[in-house]
Amino acid sequence: SSYAAPKTVMMASLSENPEPEKKEAFEVQTWNPLRLLVLKVGLTEPAWTSPWNYQKTQDGVFTCAYCGMDLFDAGSKYDSGSGWPSFWKTRGNVQVVREWDGRIECSCKRCKSHLGHVFLDGPSKANVDQALIADIPDTDPKGRSENSPLPRFCINGASLRFE
Repeated sequence: SSYAAPKTVMMASLSENPEPEKKEAFEVQTWNPLRLLVLKVGLTEPAWTSPWNYQKTQDGVFTCAYCGMDLFDAGSKYDSGSGWPSFWKTRGNVQVVREWDGRIECSCKRCKSHLGHVFLDGPSKANVDQALIADIPDTDPKGRSENSPLPRFCINGASLRFE
């Protein structure tokens, strides 16, 4: 195993920029440091620490905490036992980008913020409403056979908002 130096975040203090040009600039400067480290540096929050891991509602949408893009319907969330909020499908073909970083990294397509990782060990298709399976976006990863489990989008709670 090789050691990689951690990435650092460069951020202006409020005193250096008392009147940000955009609301987003001010918001970012005043955000929770964990949220910024997850979204913009790509770190992973500790397992079992996100309240979204325990949220059970079927109504609503999980959005990117940075830019607000719709990412996952609440109905696609399930308890994977991993300690992070997990979803078995995205909300559409364009919301999430996946890149190889030793795992499959999952990022917001709009703002490129780090969301989490994708694994091919999600729920069995037999445990999911078949009408919902027909609605899985073409861009979501698929197993090698028809009987393969659905994908598991293992997402940092700090990268999500719920509406």
